[in-house]
Amino acid sequence: MKTLVAKFTFTIPEDSPHEDAGKKVEKAFEYKECETDSEAMHILAEKKWSLRSLVNDTLKINARSSAYQAALLPYKPSEVAPEDIKERMIRDYIRLGVSEEMARKQVEALLNAK
Repeated sequence: MKTLVAKFTFTIPEDSPHEDAGKKVEKAFEYKECETDSEAMHILAEKKWSLRSLVNDTLKINARSSAYQAALLPYKPSEVAPEDIKERMIRDYIRLGVSEEMARKQVEALLNAK
């Protein structure tokens, strides 16, 4: 069994009364990693864990992570500039048979409506 060190980063909320409010903080932590299957089986027995529960927990964690990423996706800032998105919308209208003048008016009206 070997001991490894990893780090995680978090931001202290801006509205926190703490003197470091708004700052990013990096924390290190240690964890153990099995190098052999026999070490892993020993830990399973020692902790009274079952292989089924470990697999189920991992499946749940992976599904939660995927759902979390999917839920955040609509709120993630686009890597495409707003002007480029606007021009793509206009081109799509034109591809649908709408004149360029009408397409520009429609897109402008849509963007101004928000």
